[in-house]
Amino acid sequence: MRKLSPFKAISHAFNSVYTYRSAALRIGMFWIPLLFLLGIVELLVGPPDLQNPGLGAPMLVQLVSGIVGFIAFCSMAVSWHRFILRDEMGSPSRIDGPVLRYAGISLLIGLLVAVPLLVVLVIAQLVPGVGLLLLPMALVAGTVVTRLSIMLPAVALGRRDFGFWNAWKVSEGSFWPILGVLLLNAAVVLGILLVLVLATGAIGALNEAAAKVFLLIATAVLKLF
Repeated sequence: MRKLSPFKAISHAFNSVYTYRSAALRIGMFWIPLLFLLGIVELLVGPPDLQNPGLGAPMLVQLVSGIVGFIAFCSMAVSWHRFILRDEMGSPSRIDGPVLRYAGISLLIGLLVAVPLLVVLVIAQLVPGVGLLLLPMALVAGTVVTRLSIMLPAVALGRRDFGFWNAWKVSEGSFWPILGVLLLNAAVVLGILLVLVLATGAIGALNEAAAKVFLLIATAVLKLF
């Protein structure tokens, strides 16, 4: 199987987004305004009181926003996979079997990697020096997540004949290229977040309310991206 370099893989992904930007906007036309409205509600309600945890209004809004945001991500991802792979453009508000299975598989992949990292993090609080293992473990964990996530496009297409084992086998021998894709992708996202923080700070110096509105809009668009 021919393997792309990390730079070619990332540039191919970005080119696809740019080339089919109208399709991407159509996919996000339902969820992005909804996420923006939820962001406004969060802003009006305020952050949860960490000193007095409980299911008050701020915590409830955060919980609902988090769940809706995750479902929105899965719905848009399934729509994008089906458009790219099958030239299919369904309802932008889809919450069907493939979306729910996509959400479940994504959660499972996250738990498979997060639990060992949390165990090491707890041990690091008790045993000096163990914390040094967190960075290499996080890089390995990110690579494992990326390899297992190869299953997700198949899930989006409604296929059940391509599971974790298949995803692991087809990505065998690609640890370093996958790690490169992971790091490049993280660098792009972090770079965008840095620009947003700087832009928000600059706008906030002139008008705090305008800065909050800008951040809400930018965050919603970033989720689509």
